[in-house]
Amino acid sequence: MAYDLVVGRGSKVKDAAHIVGGIEFGELPAILRLLERVDSSFVRRISNLFEDQAFSVAEIEQVLPQLLPLLTLNLRPDEEALLHKLISVLSYAKWKQLGLYGIAD
Repeated sequence: MAYDLVVGRGSKVKDAAHIVGGIEFGELPAILRLLERVDSSFVRRISNLFEDQAFSVAEIEQVLPQLLPLLTLNLRPDEEALLHKLISVLSYAKWKQLGLYGIAD
């Protein structure tokens, strides 16, 4: 994977972090199209697959209301698949009340 999405107290294995998803380089066009549909610092930050990112529980709780309305739009299949992946990862992190980390490979 080009970019691992990790949920835990930190991004390291010692922090009881778990890889719950990932983004491949081929998904970058879908990310960029999502950015045209929503002004989201989360989507903007994960669009840089070469830079690690960290998102707190508070940030995660702000992102979900931005992304969930996109489910009702007529999206291209790759955008829809990416959106479902992002919502799933964010929902898992929120449910566990742990941070989400984007780790560049």
